[in-house]
Amino acid sequence: TGEILGMGRSDVNEALKYFDKVGLLLHYPDDVPDLIFTKMDSLISRLSRLITASFITPGSCVTAPYKRLREKGLFNKSLLPTIFEDLCESKEELSDDDFLKILECLRISVLVGDDDYFLPSVLSLKPPV
Repeated sequence: TGEILGMGRSDVNEALKYFDKVGLLLHYPDDVPDLIFTKMDSLISRLSRLITASFITPGSCVTAPYKRLREKGLFNKSLLPTIFEDLCESKEELSDDDFLKILECLRISVLVGDDDYFLPSVLSLKPPV
């Protein structure tokens, strides 16, 4: 809260709306109220990793979840720890659940069913051979 600055709850909320509107931060109070992005590094790194994972070429080491992402644009939360395992960030910085909520807020992915997410940006424009 803004107690240190002598701001009430409504003042803080108005400031967050303003800074979100001018592009200095991302804040989605209805979907992820406790998450405020002032630096996009973590979000961009994770999104980049997710998209890059769809380009893994078929072979003996490609598992079904990667193939499903590449061919159908579908993934679920269980794939994320594998993709993000070597990122140098703390789990407190951005949880997998918050990452998925942000992707939905930004309309990058959409929840399909109970636990699948559709990521259309990874799909090829040409039909599979």
